[in-house]
Amino acid sequence: MSDFNNVVVFGGAGYIGCITVELLLKQGFNVTVFDNMLFGSAGLDHLKTNTKLKIIEASICDTVAVSAAVKGAEAVILLAAIVGHRVKEVPATLMRTTNFLASTVVLDAAIEHGVSRFIFASTNSVYGAESGLFFETSMPSPVSLYARLKLRMEERIINAKKRASFHPLALRIGTCYGISPRMRFDLVVNSLIRDAIETGELTIESGEQMRAFIHVKDAANAIVLSLLAHENLISGEVFNLAANDQNLQINQVASIIKEMMPEISVKILPGEPDLASYKLSSKKIEKVLDFKPVLTIEDSLVEIRSAFEQGLYKDTQSPRYNNT
Repeated sequence: MSDFNNVVVFGGAGYIGCITVELLLKQGFNVTVFDNMLFGSAGLDHLKTNTKLKIIEASICDTVAVSAAVKGAEAVILLAAIVGHRVKEVPATLMRTTNFLASTVVLDAAIEHGVSRFIFASTNSVYGAESGLFFETSMPSPVSLYARLKLRMEERIINAKKRASFHPLALRIGTCYGISPRMRFDLVVNSLIRDAIETGELTIESGEQMRAFIHVKDAANAIVLSLLAHENLISGEVFNLAANDQNLQINQVASIIKEMMPEISVKILPGEPDLASYKLSSKKIEKVLDFKPVLTIEDSLVEIRSAFEQGLYKDTQSPRYNNT
């Protein structure tokens, strides 16, 4: 247990957030979830009776609410952002307001109120439309507005390490997959598993593009691990976060699913080459924090198929399960 007790999780009702919150509660932390509940609060339903959990339904664009939530906290985890397909649908001004300006308000409030630990969920897309193996020392080259804003926010957070008592950290998270209480089916592995179960067919365009994958539960575990780590190990640092043995092409993911569900058919259509096709090295976080991902795509297929068999997902195309 760390020498602090109170943690605020911005975006705590989301795909990664609700699992992170559950892990924090199991560690004995007092947890405040700050979320606008755009996709509902179902991800937290199983935790609402926990007396150590407080839920604030508000937008991070509400500066007064942000300041009030952070007051008295020793640690802040910033997961809230416009992500997924909504990145392509919302105006650029709203993207900047939410993913950069409002996030900066969270950072400033944390510093103003004496928060000691600040963990920021960044993205491996800061490396841009390049190919190769990327380390934290690799030169970022973001292409999308989403990635550019994440990188700018990273820089602002790390540069805020001016006070001896403030210890910020940025995690460049790979492509997540797996089951979560706030489920998403717009993520590539989850969508392929869903299609295999619901239609018995996978249709992939090109499929040669490579991605760095990590199970959502492993990602949440890494967040909590970084919170528990000694400040000297994480202060001012940037970590890639994926599974080193899960740098895979999309057609490799399809092959894994096909091997476990031989009855399905796989169609690979010709398509334009994906400029972003990279491997991510996560050896730094494995070495520094002794972090080891344990879950696989095979595990994810088993758990998601079980959830379907239990009738947990009625309409997987609904906004409830997709960030659209």
